[in-house]
Amino acid sequence: MSEEDSFAVLDHGRGKWPYSVTWNWAAGSGPGRAIQLGGKWTDGTGVTENALFVDGRLHKIGDELEWAYDRADWLRPWRITGPRVEAEFHPFHEKAARTELGVVGNETHQCFGHFSGRAQADDGAWIGLDGLTGWAEEARNRW
Repeated sequence: MSEEDSFAVLDHGRGKWPYSVTWNWAAGSGPGRAIQLGGKWTDGTGVTENALFVDGRLHKIGDELEWAYDRADWLRPWRITGPRVEAEFHPFHEKAARTELGVVGNETHQCFGHFSGRAQADDGAWIGLDGLTGWAEEARNRW
């Protein structure tokens, strides 16, 4: 893989977190393209983590997204949609982690798979997401 086709995400928590919080997060990449999508913990704040990266340019997606997935079967396809995102995520592997320590707890389901669909760049062009490889997760925390 070339440097131009390599991508990374940074998880940098910030601010004051509520005692109980749930979030969704996803990212995928392929030659010349990458996507990062988030939700739930930023809902209603006017801030999002959503972006499309195409040929060296970052396109901010400021819309809140809808996440639909089956909590009884994490390997079923996930749908992530909004005005500029029409994505489906097809998992091939699930990693689950759970900790329960009374008032403190965590449950995370992180799935690895492939994306399909499309996302809209700032200039209005729809960019295909088919074949991007990545992950999607739901995390529930009490801390």
